[in-house]
Amino acid sequence: MDGLRMTAAAFFRHKGKNVVTETEFIMGVSMDLRWVPPTGADGLLAALIDGGHVKKDGEYLRPAFDVSGTDVPLGFRPSADILKSSIPKRPADDIFGKLVGIAGSSGISKKNFIVSVNSLQKRINTDIEVAALMVLRDAGIDISEHIAAVYELIAKR
Repeated sequence: MDGLRMTAAAFFRHKGKNVVTETEFIMGVSMDLRWVPPTGADGLLAALIDGGHVKKDGEYLRPAFDVSGTDVPLGFRPSADILKSSIPKRPADDIFGKLVGIAGSSGISKKNFIVSVNSLQKRINTDIEVAALMVLRDAGIDISEHIAAVYELIAKR
């Protein structure tokens, strides 16, 4: 069976419904299922739509097939190939990557920093870059030179 089809079936079965918003999808595959980072969720969604497994009706997403007729193994996780292809290549001037680097050079482990950022992002429902700035600020790191860049990035979205 097609890996993308199984991925779509697994997601909709996990949600327990056949209609979700794009935000529900992104949060579901990144935060709930932890298949991809939030930045990769858009790519995974695009692959599912392009593959004809998910239909976008306005602001809603629906499976393009009967998910109840698809056998999904317990603990299913999409293959590494599917996940790698959905994660966008980060540009050299990636702001979040810079903030992760600042955390690392300030003595915060990358893992702990990302866990803290994800937790804060989910708790206050904000952009990942804003959450990263807040975690750095709370750690006593001067973030003043990065605020404008994050603001411009978010304003473009």
